[in-house]
Formats: sequence, structure tokens, C-alpha cells
Amino acid sequence: MEKLLFIVPMHITMDSFLNPGSNSRSYKKADGKNYNSLSTDLPLGPLSMSSYIKQFTNIEVKLVDYNVELNHVKDFPYTKFFDYCYDHLSKLDFDPTIIGVSSLFSPSFDNFMDCAKASKKIWPNALVIGGGNIPTNDYEYIYNKLNCDYFDALCYGEGEKPLKDLLLTKDREKYLEGSDSWITKNKIGEGKFFMPKHDFIEDLDEIPFFDYDLCDIEKASVNPNITSFHNVAGEFGYHIMTSRGCPYLCTFCASHKTHGRKMRYHSVERVREDLTRLKKFYGAKTVVFQDDHLMSSKERVYDLLDIVGELGLGSLYQNGLTLYALDRPMLEAFYKAGVRHLVLPVESGSSKVLKEQMRKPLKFNISERVALDCRKLGIYTNTNIIIGMPGETKEDLEVSRLNLRKIKTNWFNIGCASPLVGSEMHDIAQMNGYITDETRGSDYHVATIKTKDFTPDYIQKFQYIMNLELNFIFNSDLEFETYETGLIGFNNVTKIRPDHAFGHYFAAVCYKNLGDQKNYELSKKNFEIYSETKFWKDWINYFNLAKSPDQFEFKMPENPQISENSKISEQNRNTNISL
Repeated sequence: MEKLLFIVPMHITMDSFLNPGSNSRSYKKADGKNYNSLSTDLPLGPLSMSSYIKQFTNIEVKLVDYNVELNHVKDFPYTKFFDYCYDHLSKLDFDPTIIGVSSLFSPSFDNFMDCAKASKKIWPNALVIGGGNIPTNDYEYIYNKLNCDYFDALCYGEGEKPLKDLLLTKDREKYLEGSDSWITKNKIGEGKFFMPKHDFIEDLDEIPFFDYDLCDIEKASVNPNITSFHNVAGEFGYHIMTSRGCPYLCTFCASHKTHGRKMRYHSVERVREDLTRLKKFYGAKTVVFQDDHLMSSKERVYDLLDIVGELGLGSLYQNGLTLYALDRPMLEAFYKAGVRHLVLPVESGSSKVLKEQMRKPLKFNISERVALDCRKLGIYTNTNIIIGMPGETKEDLEVSRLNLRKIKTNWFNIGCASPLVGSEMHDIAQMNGYITDETRGSDYHVATIKTKDFTPDYIQKFQYIMNLELNFIFNSDLEFETYETGLIGFNNVTKIRPDHAFGHYFAAVCYKNLGDQKNYELSKKNFEIYSETKFWKDWINYFNLAKSPDQFEFKMPENPQISENSKISEQNRNTNISL
């Protein structure tokens, strides 16, 4: 029997794993060292391909997901991911004839390459192939600039049909050279103009129920992405994707290069069957929707929410929500389905940046309304913000920072613009010399773009100031005196970063107002301990924070919404950031 090994590389860089930043989730292993937490979202690409190809061929499939594996190793005596990968694969009780390395976005680029290199060294006679967003967008760099010789072929776009055809053909080398969906080194050498093409499945119902049995669910259940959703803490979320494609032109996104812009769907009845099966046979209590554009059909969303509610499943939506579609009736449908936590893709507080730099069809007043409606309904919200886009100016950043105070979300996730290969932002940044090839390993925690308007260091510091200002100093739960809800964010921070002085300080403020003297004293004591470090002393002085939590008084500066058509007023400049 033929054997196929799927490998999913670590999603972040090795340096990020070994040296977690102050704005990253981290944990301590048995060796006493702190490591960056790894998201263990189920890899839907391999799960879908496995279920699809098993319809057509007798094949044994195994999955190695290094995000899961590395979360569970007790110690890590390695400085290079290749060395770890090689040692781990060498001990694998599996002799594959085909190895498929599957990876999505830029931060895992070097790990993607190391997985293939280690595989070719251990199994020189096996066919080593790559798929996902990285090879779809970066095949020329991999083959021409890096002169890679350990990937026999790279798949362009989605892999179900190309992989099936590869497995069924007798002469695989000839097939790879003749297929428009497979890229080989021979096809794109100097003077050659090969243009790969997608080979999509139009009716997604042709793909059987995903092969969740490939995953070690118990090990994968240690997932920081799920624990950040307070309403399902401790529950494992089964990931699903009910549609593919997105028609929008957001410059920071690259998913259209893999899935295309045309929407394709699983039928509503098929989704019902899958969710019922997950609940009945896998004991699923929570499902995580991974659609890139879930809201493409509002009526379809109503149907999906009805199914989720009828089955009594918790549901999470990490992406795919478009704010214009989240009117009050839609939010009420989410609430009726048991949804108590949503992520809002606001992206920027500057209308100019949204329109010109991001090309995102969103009006700022819609973001204000959705966040406030969610608060009124009792839906906790995180709001995603990106700063440091090519073409964004320091004035734009100030406008965004001041306007975002009007978004009454529970928590802001503020990221640095990351030029994902395949996105228009990457093309713009590369064309203007704003980035180097090393940015393939960047993520939203680290600023890498340098323009005539700002440096990466400027964006990095601006990001942290915005985080402290919006999530702590002007936290909307303090403004609305919803102290129990405010504790969700502050305690989540101190759980991730036990030395976070602001987290302890503002938790103490909440406990004081709730009359919880015991926890107030504990949080205050922790603040006093960690506030003695130079790092936190500087930030306490920067914001002129009251020395004791019981002296803190919430006060939102008078700050009407700023328009890009007028200069920031002197009154608002008094609260501007000095960098």
C-alpha cells in the first residue's frame, strides 16, 4: 500500500518560538525556558485532501503537525528547526512514498523549507511535494533564487484534484511536467514562461467529511487561539470551512491566490450533516468557522446559525465576518445561536487608510455601531487593528489612534502590518524597497516595513502604546463600569504574561469596584512587585498612572471623531504620542 505523509511546519519562526516577544503568548517548559505558544488550529488542507483522495485510491495517510508536537515536548535543546525536524522524522514509525509539506503564510517559510529538506535527506526515494499559500505565491523564489532541489514539485492553489490526479497516474514525473497545477524546477528556469493554473472543485460537496482522524485531538486541544475566547475556555474547537473564495480586494490579504475570488460553497444540508457528525461521533461541543468570507450570503448565515443553535454547539468565528452585514437582526441571530464572543475586523480608525491603503469597503461609523450593538446584546468583542501599512503616515496613525477610542469594543488586538507574500501589500512594499526578503518570516507581532514616513521601530513602539492606551487606560469596560467583563481581558493578560504590571493594576481597579477586597489586595500586590522593573516604571510615568489602583479615576479625554480633511486640533495634540 502506498503511504502519504503530510507535514505541517511550525507556523512561526524559530526565533519567535525561542524568544517570545513581550506582546506574544508564552509558556515555560520543563527545561525552565519560556517559549512562544503555538496555535494548533486543525490543518484543514491536509484533512480535506486526505478525505478526497481516499475515494479514489487505496492509500495510508499520516499527519505530523509540528505546532501540536512542539507544544508538548518537555524541553527543546535545539537552536535550528531543521535539526529538530530531522531528529523527529527519523524516529517516525512510517515509511512514506510521498511526503506533502503543507503551509499557509510567510512566518513559516523557513520551517516549510526545512521540513522538505529533512524529508528528502531521510527518504531520498520518496516524492517530496509542497502545497499551500507559500508555494502558490513563492514558487519562483523557492526554485530560482534559492535553487531548491528537495521539492520535487509544488502545487498551485488548492490541492485536492491535483493530488488525486498525481496519485492515479502511472508516470508521475511525466504528469508533473505536463500538469498546469504542478510547478517543477524544470518549468520555470531561465527563459521559461510557465504560468500555473488553479484546478478547483466547484461543488465543495464533492469533498467527503474531513479526515479528522488524522489528528491527535487530545494533543491539539492545547490551543491558545481557543482559550482566548472566554466563553468556551477549556473546550476543544473542531475547525470547519463551509465556503472558499473571497471577492474583496483587501491589500493585506493573500488568501485569494490560493482559493480564488469566486465564492464556492458546501450546501447548507451538507454543513448540517458535518456538524451533526462532529457532535455525535467526535463529541464536539464547539466548532470554529474558518471561512474567508462567511458573510457572502446573509440568508445562508442565518441558516448556519439555526443549525448551530439547534445542535446546541458553541461556535467561534476567527475571520470571515464583514461588518456591514452585521446589522442588529444578524447580531441577534448570532446571540440566539449561543454566540457570546465575536472578532470584529475594524482594521483601522482612519477612513483614508481603510479606503486607500487597505482597499477595505468599510465605513467607520459601521464599526462604531456594530461594537456598541454587541455590547448591548451581551456579545464580548475583540477588534482587530493593523498599523504600519505602506502609504500610511504618522498623521494617519494619530487619526486612527484617536478615532479608535470611539469603538466600544471589549478588547483591541493591535498588529503590525505584515507583508504576506501574495498580497498586494507585499508587492507594493517590495516594489518600493520597503522590505527585504527576510520579511518572509514576519508576523503581526513584529514590524518590518520601513517607508519615508516611519521606521519599523516607530511602528513597534506605536503599536505597544496603542495597546496600553486602548486596552487599559481608556478600556471601555471601565468607561461603562462593566467591571466583571473588564476582568476577562485583564486576567487573560496576566495569565499569558504574569509580569504584566498594567494587567494587575487594572484588574485591581475592577476588583475594588466590585467590592472583592481579597482579589483586590492580591492584584495590587502583584502590581507593586512588577512595577518596580524599569520597563514598567517607564510606562507608568509615560501615562502618569496613579500610584495605587484605588486612586485611579477613569476619564476619557474630550475627543470628537477626527476627520482626515482637517488637522488634528491642539487639544487632541496634547494627548499625542511622543516618539
